[in-house]
Amino acid sequence: MTANKDFKRLVRARMRRTGESYTSALRHLRRISTEEPAMPEPALPEIVWRRVAKPEFEYAVWVPDGWDERPPNLKNSPWETARFGAADDHRRIAIVLRMPIFRSRSATELAESVSVSLGGAGFGELEVTAMPVAGRPGTRLDCARRDAGRVWAVREYMAVTEEASFCLGLGSAAPDEDARLFDEIADRWEVLAA
Repeated sequence: MTANKDFKRLVRARMRRTGESYTSALRHLRRISTEEPAMPEPALPEIVWRRVAKPEFEYAVWVPDGWDERPPNLKNSPWETARFGAADDHRRIAIVLRMPIFRSRSATELAESVSVSLGGAGFGELEVTAMPVAGRPGTRLDCARRDAGRVWAVREYMAVTEEASFCLGLGSAAPDEDARLFDEIADRWEVLAA
C-alpha cells in the first residue's frame, strides 16, 4: 500500500481541476506543503440576490442582481426555459431546464443519461454525486471540457418530481473562482412543484 496515498489523491484532484501534468501538480503541492499555512479563504463580496420565479415552469432561481435574463437557447436543449449571466462577463452562466418525464426515472438515472450526452460533446472528468437538490433527493453532475489551455466546467443539479425533471446548469471558464458562487446559487434554487 502506498504510504502517501492521501497526498497522491490531492495531486490527482489538482490534475483534474487544472489540467496540469502529474509532475507539475506534484511540484506545486510539494511547494505549498513546505510553505507557511495558508490564510483562510477571503469572504465572497457581498452579493445582492434577485429571485426570478417561473411559476409556469414550477421553479424559482436566485441570481446575482447584476445578471440579466436571456432568451433560452433551444439549440442547447429544447427543454431550456431560462438563461442568466452578466452582460459584461461571459465567463459564467446559469441555465434552467424543465423536462417531461418520459419514463419513471430518478435524479441519478437522469444524471447518468446526461453524462453520456456530455461525454459525446467532449466533456470529461464526469462525476455524479447523490445529494439534496432544491429541498428534495437529487443529484449533482460535474464535468469539464478542456481545449487549448482553456476550461469550461459545468455543474448540473437535478431533481425529479412526479411530473417533471429539473436541471440547474452552472457553467464557468473560471471554476475555482466561481465554486462558492455556484454553491450559493444551487443552495437557493427552488423547485415549486409538488
